Parts: sequence; structure tokens; C-alpha cells
Amino acid sequence: MNQYLNNREKSALKYYTGDISGDNVFWDEQKAYLVLNSLFYDGICTEKARASEGKFLNPAILDDIDRLLDFYDNMFSAFCKCRAESNVSAYRVERFSDYAFIKQSEKTVSFTSTSTSGFLKEYRDRKGITLMKFVIPVGTSCISMSEVLDVYTKSEEAEILLPPFMNLNITEIPVNDSEKSITDADGNMPVVSCIAECGEWCISERKKNISADGAKAGQRIYTALNNGENPCDDDIKLYCEWKKLFCELYL
Repeated sequence: MNQYLNNREKSALKYYTGDISGDNVFWDEQKAYLVLNSLFYDGICTEKARASEGKFLNPAILDDIDRLLDFYDNMFSAFCKCRAESNVSAYRVERFSDYAFIKQSEKTVSFTSTSTSGFLKEYRDRKGITLMKFVIPVGTSCISMSEVLDVYTKSEEAEILLPPFMNLNITEIPVNDSEKSITDADGNMPVVSCIAECGEWCISERKKNISADGAKAGQRIYTALNNGENPCDDDIKLYCEWKKLFCELYL
């Protein structure tokens, strides 16, 4: 059963989907999810992949740690209130490099947008793709955006959002003939296709904070990648250690 979401939870969801409102560089970032999701991945391979696709990693998102953690707190709070009310099939065009992390961990690594309308063309702007078919059983923690938001600006995407750290049972299958026409940013067909059955999800209430030092290193890394430059090793080490501490806040 989906419980009532409060205004803070709805605001976090709207921000994540790009339905933005505000007068600063944090709240005015339409594609904040590029950074918000990258924090869950080990290393900086995900950040590099996004930058190589011409995506902008906004350093301002890491300006204020309290504000950042408040966003995640409200996102996780929303997931605790929402569950699938029937069995659902949903689809996602995933970066193959990100899929490798997902397969290895056997969990969703970050917030994971899926669609009940099939493999969306809007998300084929990635280099190297995996086609993921999600089986979402009744009772699974997930958010149907059109059901929980009063105004959902991307209703055509029929989005079902999955939380990070959800157990997945992944079975790889051959790419069928119709799927071969789904190509990536370079015109290449999918590397792999799979079925991902959603399982258990649990989250801990955050009881502590983390320092801003690693976030500042992350900002310097984003600036370097945005400019086509290589980040310095010291910044990478500090940022990656900080990301691990960030994930541990909720586990």
C-alpha cells in the first residue's frame, strides 16, 4: 500500500526527476541525478563514463553536505512508504559499465529509473548498453511517479523508481532480433540483455554525518572531468573514501 508522502518527500522526488524550482545552482540543476547516483558507485568509472558522453557533473551539488543528505533522507523515507500494489514488468536501458557493478553486487547500486513503456529512446545516449527487464513482485519497495506526484512532468515515461541496495536475481539472456535495433550513442547494439527480479530491500535511518573534505575533492574531480582533464590521484583517493563512508550511512 502506498502511504501519503509529505511535501519534503515529494520535493525530493520532483528534484530527482528534473522538475526543478529554485534560484541557486543546486535546486536549478535539471540533471542532478547524474551526480546523485554516481555517489553510490565505487571508484570514478561512472563519473568518467558520464563525462565522456558529454554530460555535465555539477560540482555545486556537493556544496552543502547537510542539504545533500537531507535530500537522500527524504528519498529513502519515500521508498519506505511506497510498495508495488501488483506484479509489474519494467524496462531500463543501462550503461554496460554500470551494469557490471550491478551484476557484481547483485543489487541496485543507485536510484534506478525503469519504465513500464519499454526501452525508452531517451536513454540510449550511452556508450555501451545493457537491456534490463525488471520483474517487480507485489509488495516490492518502489515508487510509481505518476501515482505519488500531483504533477509529474515526464508522465510519458511511465516511471517506476527503484531504490539503491535492493537485492536482484539477475539472469542474462540472448539479445533477441527486435532488441538488436536498440542501439547506443555510437550506433552499437546492446552488449547484453538480462532479466532482473527484484527482492528484499532494507535501509537504516541515518544517525551521523560525514565531513565535507571528500566532497570538496569530488568537486575538483567533476571540474576536471567537465573540462576533459584527468583528476589528480590525491583527490580521487579522498573522494572514493568519502563515497564509501556516504553509502555506509544508510547500511
